[in-house]
Amino acid sequence: MQKIITSNISIIVQGAIDKKETPKCLKSIRKYLPDAEIILSTWEGSDVSNLDGLYDILVLNKDPQAIVFDNIENKPNNLNRIILSSQNGIKQATKKYVLRIRSDLVLKNNNILKLNNDFTIRNSDISLFKEKIYAFEIFSIKYEYLKKVRQKTLFHISDWCYLGLKEDIEELFNIPLVKEPDFSKYFEVHKKQTNDIYSSRMWAMSPEQYITSQNAKKVFPNLKFENYLDTSDENTEISEKFIINNFRIFSQKEWGIKNNKKAYKNVTMLMRSPFSYYSNIAQKEDYKKYCDSEYTYNENNYIKAIHDLPYFESLRKHFIQFIYCKFHKKLSEFISIIAYSFKFLIHLVRSFHERNKN
Repeated sequence: MQKIITSNISIIVQGAIDKKETPKCLKSIRKYLPDAEIILSTWEGSDVSNLDGLYDILVLNKDPQAIVFDNIENKPNNLNRIILSSQNGIKQATKKYVLRIRSDLVLKNNNILKLNNDFTIRNSDISLFKEKIYAFEIFSIKYEYLKKVRQKTLFHISDWCYLGLKEDIEELFNIPLVKEPDFSKYFEVHKKQTNDIYSSRMWAMSPEQYITSQNAKKVFPNLKFENYLDTSDENTEISEKFIINNFRIFSQKEWGIKNNKKAYKNVTMLMRSPFSYYSNIAQKEDYKKYCDSEYTYNENNYIKAIHDLPYFESLRKHFIQFIYCKFHKKLSEFISIIAYSFKFLIHLVRSFHERNKN
C-alpha cells in the first residue's frame, strides 16, 4: 500500500449513534486526519443533532434489526447491520482509500497513515484483493481458551476497522446479508457435532467469521464452512492461507486507535497468548509457512512450548488482571496468581523432565 495522505482517504464511520462516544470518534478524525472525507453511516431516526460539522456525508439506513444469538447472555447478532451500513457508506466514498471504522472508536494520533505491509510476497491464486487490507488486532484470533480447553476459531479477523483501497474494501463487503432468524438460531435446529466451549451460542458463526469466510469462498469455491465448529484440518489451512495472503493485522498501539465503550474499554490482546491470535509472531509463522519459505525470524520455540503448557494461559490472564483491576479485586487476583503458579510450575517441571528423557 502506497503512503496515504489524508486528502486521499474516505472514512466510513459505521454503527449506532452514541451521544457520548460518536462525537469523540468524529472529532478525533477531524483532529488527526483533517482533510479526510468523513461518511457517517447509521440508522434512520438516529439523533445526529449534536454532530453538525463533524461529518461530510450522512447515510441513514433502514435498520435490518438484530436477532439474539446467545440465550444466556441475551446478546444480539449485529452482522446484517454491519454489512448493510458498511456497504451503503462505501458507495458514497469518493477517495482512493477507505477506512471503515466503528462509531465508538477514537483516534489517538495519525498512526494509520504510517501503517506498512512488511509481508510483501503473496500467492496470486488466492489473493482476492488488489492490495492487502489492514485489520485490527483485537478479536483477530486463531483459537480461544476456556476452562483449559483450546478451541480453533477460523476466519476470525476483527471487524472493528479495515483500511485499504476503496475497491478492496468494497469487495470485502460484497457479500449477502444472512437470512434471519435462521442464521442466529442455527444451533437451535442443528446439533453441535463437537464439544463447544460456548454452549449457549446459537449462531452459525460470528460476524467476523462470516465476513472473512464469505470472501475466502471467492478464491476457494469448494470451501465448506457452514458453522464455527467446522474446524477440519482442511478448513484450518484454508483459513490461514487466505488470511495471511489478504490481510495484515496491526496492534491497537500501531493503529493509534482506542475503544472507550465500557464493555470493551479494557479489552487487550495481552490477555491472550501471542500464539492464539494474529499477533506479529503468529503472522510471521504463517507468512513463512504459506508465502515465503526463505523468510527468517526468531521462532521462539521454547517460549511457545511454555505457552502451550496447562495453566499458563490462566496464570497469564490473572497476572494481567491483577495489574489492571480495581483495588478491591487485587487480593482475589493475587490469590489466583499464587494458585495457578503452583499448578503451572508442576507442569513445567514435568515438561523439563520429559525433555531430558528424550
